[in-house]
Amino acid sequence: MAPSVIEVDSVTEADLKENGFRSTKRTKLVCTIGPASCSFEQLEALAMEGMNVARINLCHGTRDWHHNVIRNVRKLNEEKGYAVAVMMDTEGAEIHMGDLGGAASVKAEDGEVWTFSVRAFNGSLPPHTIQVNYDGFAEDVKVGDELVVDGGMVRFEVIEKQGPDVKCQCTDPGLLLPRANLTFWRQGRLVRERNAMLPTISSKDWLDIDFGIAEGVDFIAISFVKSAEVIKHLKSYIAARSRDSDIGVIAKIESIDSLKNLEDIIKSSDGAMVARGDLGAQIPLEQVPSVQQHVVQLCRQLNKPVIVASQLLESMIEYPIPTRAEKR
Repeated sequence: MAPSVIEVDSVTEADLKENGFRSTKRTKLVCTIGPASCSFEQLEALAMEGMNVARINLCHGTRDWHHNVIRNVRKLNEEKGYAVAVMMDTEGAEIHMGDLGGAASVKAEDGEVWTFSVRAFNGSLPPHTIQVNYDGFAEDVKVGDELVVDGGMVRFEVIEKQGPDVKCQCTDPGLLLPRANLTFWRQGRLVRERNAMLPTISSKDWLDIDFGIAEGVDFIAISFVKSAEVIKHLKSYIAARSRDSDIGVIAKIESIDSLKNLEDIIKSSDGAMVARGDLGAQIPLEQVPSVQQHVVQLCRQLNKPVIVASQLLESMIEYPIPTRAEKR
C-alpha cells in the first residue's frame, strides 16, 4: 500500500530553523496588546497560542508603556526563539472623544442627555459631559444629526446647540470608552465637511512615528489614509530617519477617501488593513462585507499582505462560541 501524501505549505529549511513551524502558516494572527496582556508572561502565552504580530495602539497608553511592551516582545524573541513582529498603529486625525475624566468606561443610558463640548475644562468634567478634540465640531453638526460613537457602539441625536456645547440625547445605549471616535450622519449620509480636510498624519502622529523608528518597530499602520502620496511621503521620511531600517507601512482602509483611491494606496503600501469598525461608521453597515472582500481580493492580486481587523467575533468576548451569523 502506497504511503499517503501530506500536503503542507512550502517553506525552506532555513526558514523553518529560524522561525519554527508556526512560520509555515499562511494566515497570521495580529494581537492588540493592552494592560491585560502586556507582561512578558502574558506575551509568551499569546505567542504559544499562535500570535505572529503584537500591535500597539498609540491612541492609548504612555510612551513608557509602549516602550516596555516592545522591550518584552524583543526579549521574548531573543530568549524563547519566537519571531513575533511589532506593529505600531497611529492615532490619525479623526474626531474623537477625550479621556472621560480618567474613567475606564461610562454607560450611556437610553434617553439620557449628554453634552459634547470643545471647551477646555479645569478640573473634573461636569456630569454627562464629553470633550471633543475637533474645534469645528459644534459648527459642523446640526440639530437632528445622528452622532455615532466608536463605529455604532453608542448613538445619539443632536437636540440643541449652545455655543461650543452640543446637547445630544442617547438613542442607542452602550458603553462610552476613552478616546472613542465620532462620526455624524445627516439624512442617512455621513457628514464629512471640514473633517475631510484634516491631515492624515497629525503632529502627534509624526512624534509617534519618530518614537517607532527609534524603537525599531517592524510595521507602522497609518490611520485614515486618503491617498498614495501620504504613504510615499511617510516611506521617504522613514528612509531619511533610518537608512538601515526595514519598517513596513500598512495602510488602514477605514474611510470613504481610502476607497476612492484604493488601488493606488495599496500599490504604494507594504500591506493593507481593513478596519471594519471604523469603516462601518463611514459607509452603510450592509456594505462592509462586500468592501472587505474587494480589498482582500485586490491585495491578493497585487501580492500585498492584508489584515482584516476588529469586530470579527465580538460576541466571543462574553460567550464561548460565535453566533450563527458570525460563522458565515
